[in-house]
Amino acid sequence: MTTTSEARSPSPAHGERPPRPARDGLSAAIAVALGLSLVYAAGQVLFWAAPEPTAHSPWLKLFLLPEPLPFRLTRVLVPAGWGLAVLLGLGLLLARSHAAPLPERAFRACGFGILGALLLPFSIMPLAAVADRLPQVLLCLPGTAAALFLVHRVQLYRRMPGRLLLAGFGWGALVGGGFGLVMITWLQRTVPGHFTSTVPEHPLDGVRTLYTLFPLGTAVMTELGKAAGVAVLFLLFRRHIDGVVSGAVLGAAVGLGFNLTETVHYLGLISPDHHPTQFWDRQVVGLLTVHAAFTALAGAGIGAARWLAGRRDRLLAVGGGLAAAVGGHAETDVVLMHLDGLRADWYPNDVLGLLIGVPVMTVITSGAFVAACVLVLHRGLRAQAAGTARALAAEAAGGHGAVTGPEVALLLSPRRRLLLELRVWRRDGIAGLRHLQGFQQAQLDLAVQRWHRQRPGVDSAVPSEERLRARVHAFKGSPDPAPTARKALS
Repeated sequence: MTTTSEARSPSPAHGERPPRPARDGLSAAIAVALGLSLVYAAGQVLFWAAPEPTAHSPWLKLFLLPEPLPFRLTRVLVPAGWGLAVLLGLGLLLARSHAAPLPERAFRACGFGILGALLLPFSIMPLAAVADRLPQVLLCLPGTAAALFLVHRVQLYRRMPGRLLLAGFGWGALVGGGFGLVMITWLQRTVPGHFTSTVPEHPLDGVRTLYTLFPLGTAVMTELGKAAGVAVLFLLFRRHIDGVVSGAVLGAAVGLGFNLTETVHYLGLISPDHHPTQFWDRQVVGLLTVHAAFTALAGAGIGAARWLAGRRDRLLAVGGGLAAAVGGHAETDVVLMHLDGLRADWYPNDVLGLLIGVPVMTVITSGAFVAACVLVLHRGLRAQAAGTARALAAEAAGGHGAVTGPEVALLLSPRRRLLLELRVWRRDGIAGLRHLQGFQQAQLDLAVQRWHRQRPGVDSAVPSEERLRARVHAFKGSPDPAPTARKALS
């Protein structure tokens, strides 16, 4: 899908590019990455401090499997990344101590170097899983790509750049997926000792507690890793993440990436006889109803915080979205374990239990959270439609020529725009379709940014209307009439 910033059609005269991330946004993104590193360090400390398990339940062996090689490699690379980040940080501090200000390009290079040093080591386990199970990856990619396209099209009006959506998907597949796998491995090797040694005379009570609370720990770790991706991309590209719709869409893309990594990982752990069951559960029924929905709620909270003036309100929005994601994940895992044991009693044979039982259990466990995600998207789209309609009408009345009166009704109707896209595609092919999509997205971008300028909490991430109009006129192939009009008025 081509969006405003991706179009290869005639470019604006001034060569507009997406705004570069501000220094405070890059610094805040580094702070989020440091937070993930601190959580990882806490997991390692708990591992070192964990006593030996006192119970000998056969179920406990599932938590004490040998460390896989990619995990051991991650244990080496994460501290190495910390060391590289410290060196780059010291270089920044030394550069700032000089009288001359540090050039923007050098600051960004060091800042993104620190981000890479802190985050890339977490991608070792997903990359190893992909390399070992390439056929399974290829099997999962078509459905995942279709879901990602559908998520992108949920943005009925102004859409974020497709490459930003792919960046979110990449975060979920590599960084979020790797952080989740690493932290779950730490939990598996740490909590048995803590839980089974607390009541030595009844160690099996600790095992039961372990199986009750372990899903909560995994939910917290995985949702933190996924939500951190939405937060980092928001801080770096906040112009494109301007509300609950874009936040939820980006969160869903992160969740789809994580779901791909998790599916491939578990397919490598189980017998090939169970691969169809896992594929149906994770890549069909659960594709848009589990991880994608949970992280969409966290992303919606981050997007909603964009326009909240008070710090407390922003924290409540972000914390509420994250709490919904963690709660949905933990509730789904806990309830699903109990329901899965009853599936054989509910359905006479395995085929019905798979084709009907899995969807029913998914509705029971995560249906409420999926419904909440749909409701948030619906309300966000309604608010976006109302604000865009006012801005388009004002832009058409201004006489700048970027948006005309007859175009307003078309731009506000997703159905009419889709029909027009199909007609242009049949008549002019892909090139004509890309031009039309880029042109209409440029007009919607102009309207949405004009609407944002009237909202409280507007910041420098909102580009100037003149630059956006110039881009629209470049697609129209006509000069901007505004300078001529101003000259006539003077």
